[in-house]
Amino acid sequence: MGKATVIGSFTCQDGKADEMEAVLASMVEAAKGEPGVEIYSYHRGEGNQFWFFALMSDAESMQHHGQTPAMQEAMAAFGPLMGSPPQMQMTTPIAAIGLDL
Repeated sequence: MGKATVIGSFTCQDGKADEMEAVLASMVEAAKGEPGVEIYSYHRGEGNQFWFFALMSDAESMQHHGQTPAMQEAMAAFGPLMGSPPQMQMTTPIAAIGLDL
C-alpha cells in the first residue's frame, strides 16, 4: 500500500485571515499526535486564499485523519471562518525530492 496525499485550497471570510492562521497552527499542532501523519501543512496565498498539503503513510491513516479529540477541537474553530467549502484532491505521490516515498 502506497502513501496518500491531499492537496487543496480554500478561502476564509474577509477580515478573518489572521484568525484563520492561528486556527491552522492549532490544527497542525493537533495533527502531530495522529498516527501516519508525515507532512501536514498550510500555506497562505493572496488575500484570503489558503492552500494545504498533507502526506500520510497510507490510505488508512488518511481515512482516520481528524478523529482525535485534539483535532476535533481544533477543527471546530475552522468551519466558522470559512468563506467557501475547501477544494480538495486525494492523490498518490509518485516522485518527489524531500519525501521518502
